[in-house]
Amino acid sequence: MFIVTAATAPSRGLTLALVGGFAGSGKSEAGKLLAASTGWAMLDKDTLTRPLAEQLLVSLDGDPDDRHSRLYGEQVRPLEYACLMKAAWENLECGVSVILVAPFIKEVGEARWMSRLERRCRRLGGRVETVWVDSDVETMRERLISRNASRDTWKLTNWSEYVAGIDLSLRPVADHHLIDNCRAAARPLAEQVESAADRLLVTA
Repeated sequence: MFIVTAATAPSRGLTLALVGGFAGSGKSEAGKLLAASTGWAMLDKDTLTRPLAEQLLVSLDGDPDDRHSRLYGEQVRPLEYACLMKAAWENLECGVSVILVAPFIKEVGEARWMSRLERRCRRLGGRVETVWVDSDVETMRERLISRNASRDTWKLTNWSEYVAGIDLSLRPVADHHLIDNCRAAARPLAEQVESAADRLLVTA
């Protein structure tokens, strides 16, 4: 399934594309495919911030692989997103469209956050586009097992608790492109992303 609605901002030219989704949804792969199709810069939150986030958690007497506790949520996560967004604004200020890959679970569900993002982007002569990568529980679990990342240990060990704490019906409050990345999806991920890229390039 692929849903495309009206652009979130009327401005043309630069694009700030958010690629979000739950852990194991395939958002990093989707982001890379989108970057390859558009030629835009891609910034992945984990790539940019993981070493610093892990060391910060250790310095706070926490677990470097923690991505679920209050400590991480209140003292580390906000800094990760701050770094990601500052890097994005620098790209846009230089005239470079940028793709941001991160869960964006809290952010895309907050109308005020999205509105602030859109206003700032318009001031730079650009627009915001959101790509939401959707998947089912079993497919995400399989991907987490396959990638074998230490940051997923808690999720996999406490899978029922983790799943109970997320809302798989979550969708961005703003207009968005929906990518179905379930294993049983009717269209391959690459094909869906290419279609999204074509639409983004036409309206840019």
